[in-house]
Parts: sequence; C-alpha cells; structure tokens
Amino acid sequence: MDNCQAASSSEASRPPAFKTPSMKSPECIDGTQPFKVRSFIQSCQLIFHNDPANFSQDRKKLLYATSFFIARASKWIEPYLSNFTNQDQNYLFASWKLF
Repeated sequence: MDNCQAASSSEASRPPAFKTPSMKSPECIDGTQPFKVRSFIQSCQLIFHNDPANFSQDRKKLLYATSFFIARASKWIEPYLSNFTNQDQNYLFASWKLF
C-alpha cells in the first residue's frame, strides 16, 4: 500500500471535522444607550460559546468585545487598550465576568 492509499483509507475512517456555524457579529455599541448593553453582552457570550477554541481566554473575549466599541465607548476604553501590555495596569482585561 503506497502513502496515498494509506492516507486515503485513514481519511475515510475518520468522521468529518465539526465546523461551528458562523454567527452574526454583535452590533457596535457607542455607550449612549445603556439598555443595549445586555443584548451586546449576550451576543458576545453566544459567539464565545459557539467558538470556545478561539475564545479560550478572558483577554481574547475582552479584546473581541471592545473591538465593537465606537464613539463614547471607544474613548472610554482607549486608555486601557493603550496600556494593554502593561500587566499591572491592565486589571480591566483580567476577567470577562468582572468586565
């Protein structure tokens, strides 16, 4: 049996890899409508649960979520993002639940 046949037979015995369905990104949040925050967080949590491999750390979750901040919300998060690599000053990115 040559290498191609061996690879072919091993691929045939494996089930296809599961692919998570793509999901709609959360709507951008500008910080002027507090009633939209809960919906924004729920949208993010659905995405995190759908793709745990890519969102395995709280920092990844927080960076993803804050990428949808615009206007007033963006100005609020900006100083924290500029100090992102400074572990001592970056307590905001330590926990998704505390965020």
